[in-house]
Amino acid sequence: MKKKTNALRLATLALLGSCICQTAHATNWFEIQNVALPDWGKGTLLGFIQPTYTNFDYTAASNHHIPRADLIGPTADGNTNVAIQRARLFLRGSLNPDISYYLSTEAGQNGYTYSFGNYAPRIMDANATFSHYIPGARIVVGTIRAPGPEGAMEGFMSFNFIDQFPTVIGQLMQPTFYTKNVNYGKPVNGGYSVTENNMSGNNGFRYPGIEATDWFRVRPHVEVAYGAMLGDYGRQFETGVSNGPIVAARLQASYLFDNGKGRFFRNDLTGFIWYQQARPELNGISNKMVRDGFGATYRRGYMVAGGTSVKAEFINGTGNIDSPAAFSTGPGVLPPQYDSTVYPGSNNRAWGYDISGGVFVNHNVELLARYDYYDRLPNLAPVERAFAETSLGAAYHINPLTKIEIDYIYRNVYIPNPTAIGKPGSPAYNLATSTVDGIGNEFNIYAMLAF
Repeated sequence: MKKKTNALRLATLALLGSCICQTAHATNWFEIQNVALPDWGKGTLLGFIQPTYTNFDYTAASNHHIPRADLIGPTADGNTNVAIQRARLFLRGSLNPDISYYLSTEAGQNGYTYSFGNYAPRIMDANATFSHYIPGARIVVGTIRAPGPEGAMEGFMSFNFIDQFPTVIGQLMQPTFYTKNVNYGKPVNGGYSVTENNMSGNNGFRYPGIEATDWFRVRPHVEVAYGAMLGDYGRQFETGVSNGPIVAARLQASYLFDNGKGRFFRNDLTGFIWYQQARPELNGISNKMVRDGFGATYRRGYMVAGGTSVKAEFINGTGNIDSPAAFSTGPGVLPPQYDSTVYPGSNNRAWGYDISGGVFVNHNVELLARYDYYDRLPNLAPVERAFAETSLGAAYHINPLTKIEIDYIYRNVYIPNPTAIGKPGSPAYNLATSTVDGIGNEFNIYAMLAF
């Protein structure tokens, strides 16, 4: 009976470890996300919820409105909120030793469940993996997490702490999508304004498509893994935002301490490089869009005193740079604001990086910190903005599946070229500078509760 209980616990731990907050100690995301464990059998149903309290402090801009960045997403209707931010159900198993499947749904209040201004629970993952049929390649078919940066490859949560993505991940790698067959008028400063009724939600880094992936021990302590995907660029299960193909690939190499014992909480040092390319159409013109980057992670020890994790990554993007509106659309907002502005063309660029780390002071308490930076549209002086955030957190781990966390995020937004907007003291200059000066800090308390 004890052995059976331990096996079920391992299965639960493994499944949730690939999908929620236990991401600080597992780096072969291709294996974790695509291959089911034998203990799961034909199918295992599990899930988690994330109740969250969030508060932004703020100062109103010169137009007396609150900057949208200080309002709770995805509805932007207040600066304080208590909600179930994520609520996930998973079904995962194997039809036989060579075919694994993965299904999940999301019902929380976030940018994935809201689309075109409306809420609905949605399917998130739906794929099958075929192993051992082709030497050196496992084939994944369905809705797939695209190979990319560590923050996007990691299980949901996106990284080992903080329930918000680094800005460079949130804006550059997880944009909202727009209706394709619409005339968005003439560009202003090179960008096309998109209203809410033409703006879909984000896709959680997932695309319908096919992927070849595998991993190999090239030496007793060295593992190499790869993934290469061809998919449909857009939000899954919404044909109106389908916008051409996307290709994505990632290559990584890991040094496995202790010979890589354990699949989900192993100790390792990993370096990775990745590339994504699409050609989405806007106003009848297809533009090349590229995202690429590199980084490294170090993980050693989990829920033990001195257990440490460190991550650093750099991300670059050209073409289809998304610039969310400074204010929510509404009476009295001048000038009129749109939900977002999209800047197509390979001459448009954005880049950024994030560095994070955590250390366990004892079996239960983990201290965490992160710094992230994002420079959006440095090629367009009037609309260039730079975002810098310093995040501090503390987590109390009740067990590997349940934790309570407190985070505080110091947020700063800069205008590198304010005089390109207008003369000092002009209405345009005052509105822009007062908007970024009004951006406040963020406080979160949340729990990850598995069931």
